[in-house]
Amino acid sequence: MHTTSILYRRGRKGTSTILGTLIFVGIMFTAVIPMLLVMRQADTLNEMRKHELEIFDEERESEDLHVYVFPTSASSDDLTLRVENRGNSVVKIVQIWINDSPHPLDNFVVQPTIWIDTPLDYFTADLDTNYFIMVTTERGNIFSEYSGSLYYNSEGDWEDGSFVIFFIISYPEVGFYYIDVRQGSEAGPHVEGSPFSIHKSKWDTAFDYLSVPAAGTYHVKITQSSHVIYNDYVTIYWSEGSRTATVRA
Repeated sequence: MHTTSILYRRGRKGTSTILGTLIFVGIMFTAVIPMLLVMRQADTLNEMRKHELEIFDEERESEDLHVYVFPTSASSDDLTLRVENRGNSVVKIVQIWINDSPHPLDNFVVQPTIWIDTPLDYFTADLDTNYFIMVTTERGNIFSEYSGSLYYNSEGDWEDGSFVIFFIISYPEVGFYYIDVRQGSEAGPHVEGSPFSIHKSKWDTAFDYLSVPAAGTYHVKITQSSHVIYNDYVTIYWSEGSRTATVRA
């Protein structure tokens, strides 16, 4: 009788151990293992996304456009846009900026080594006005008109415009970027209109321009939240080069 009782208790204890093990294994299969699979899948998706972004950055760096804008004649008030693709990637132009006004462009795709003309039918020039023109690509690059600007004088004739420094900011931080431009050196006089600020949103590249009085060398300093992100010289080489310079930060 006593022996039977002991064997019965041992049997119950062994059964409990087996049941506990089965429950643990069940929890592993129903909770932990699926969680590990989800985490592994998330890591795989993250690596794929990183690879896609690396390819996108390479394609963006490979874009090389020359942008020209010209009137039908010296006295016409309309303009034609010409975009020449000198890179190795197909480029889609999504927007043209005329001064501060954006205009969408539909189905404007430029193959490598090809140039395309399109009339700017919606544009009419105003007398005694400078026009600064840029295009934005689908990958987020911005290219300015090759000569820098066009001037429609008070007599209704087109002339080359002023000297211009373009600022293109793709730095990741959101907020205001403060731009200080001085003539000649870091201690030189401020260019009229400087210092000024550009606001950058989370997803967009920020850009602006500043007219400068003459060809020559200028010192540019760009700060964001007291951090200096650009501190260097730019030179406009006219008449041995373009009437513009571009600062990218």
